[in-house]
Amino acid sequence: MTQEISMNPIRPLSHSIQPLLVGEGEAASNLPAMHAAVLSGDSARVTQLRNEGVRINELDNEKRSPLDVLDTMRDIDEQSRSGMRMALLQSLSPTAPIGYMKPEALHGTPWGLEILQSGSLKGGVNDPKGGRESLERMVFFSDRTPESDKDETTRLNLRVKPRLYANGKGVNVSNASSRAQQHRLSQVITHAASNGKPLPTLPGTVTIEVSDLKQAAREGGAWLQRFLHDKYILKGAGQAFTKAPLGQGSSALKLPASITLRQGDSTKVLVDSELQDFFHQAAHTLQSELESGKAPYLSLLNRGTVVPLVFGFEKVKGLSAHEISTSIPGKNNRFMYKANEHRLAGGPDGGKIKEVEVRTLGDLVTLHLGCELKNIKLPEDLLVRLKTSKKEKAEYLDASAIARFRTNLLERVSEMSSGAPLNTLSLETLQEINAELRASDPRTFLRES
Repeated sequence: MTQEISMNPIRPLSHSIQPLLVGEGEAASNLPAMHAAVLSGDSARVTQLRNEGVRINELDNEKRSPLDVLDTMRDIDEQSRSGMRMALLQSLSPTAPIGYMKPEALHGTPWGLEILQSGSLKGGVNDPKGGRESLERMVFFSDRTPESDKDETTRLNLRVKPRLYANGKGVNVSNASSRAQQHRLSQVITHAASNGKPLPTLPGTVTIEVSDLKQAAREGGAWLQRFLHDKYILKGAGQAFTKAPLGQGSSALKLPASITLRQGDSTKVLVDSELQDFFHQAAHTLQSELESGKAPYLSLLNRGTVVPLVFGFEKVKGLSAHEISTSIPGKNNRFMYKANEHRLAGGPDGGKIKEVEVRTLGDLVTLHLGCELKNIKLPEDLLVRLKTSKKEKAEYLDASAIARFRTNLLERVSEMSSGAPLNTLSLETLQEINAELRASDPRTFLRES
């Protein structure tokens, strides 16, 4: 349920941040204005500087951000520290709620529902992702630290990489976006077979090595997964099947005209009805595996399209750093991680969840539908941040707006299902309900009753 990146020496970043040893007079002359204002405890000056356009991501000569300065100050009471943190992090956006403090750590994921269900970020829940310098089974964050030793600021565009990870894309057959599309394509195959509609074929034959000719269908799922990934998904052709009902467009999905199964020196050629049965069984095997937890549930509800979520947290203390070499000589990119799971409620290392960002209200529809099906409640005091595009200001939904959205949505769902409990409906029916709700105007669910 996390992006897993990759491997140089592992060390806590906190080792690189030393306490400030300068006096206030020296600080005023040697430190950037924002750092000096923090060190002097002048939160009003911090607010003034921010309103003048001074950013809090600048680093001083010791590679400290203003937040680092605050965190290493010793002679300060907790109330003053909290007030200074508010001055540094309070959103200046006119659309943000009064007193809203921006997150200090972000985590983007296609596995949002599973994370909410477990109450934790967990590394390595599914399969290793691999990679040139891969560091597996860790929980990664994008936080307010520099990405490289050569940088003069903390991470620019802090939300960009979490949003990228949230899409779940990659070249490996195991990436979340591919698995979501694999499920949709396998549905197309099983739906066609159930309706007695043979799928069109490609010329030529394919040979599949199997361990048992009599049980080939079991291994057919793995072959079909690779075939769909290479032939359709990597080429961008899989997305077309996520936008239409199962009965439409199946003629665009073509499978081999014949398959030769090979077990040692023995072979068996599949054609005609025997071949169609093989495809049906292979698709059913793959579909069942993906539905058992190998694909994000929200992406299954959403007909094979990932629902990207970005979780925002308060400061997470004690993160370790992992560096990956870049194409620029002498420059490594630094990624921050925890070696153990991270509770959404926070813990001794901080990091309580503050917000979840969705890219569309349609994604919020699917999230609520998934929560209802899995009996999941969103964390208390959670804000939903809606950010549709770079040009649009972010919109924030508080607890009352979220509850209103959910109530109106579920009333509409009840009408569509004729009052039948959601957990009694087939996945195909739930997919069509979700698609219809997203195609309507989800903003109507924010209306007052």
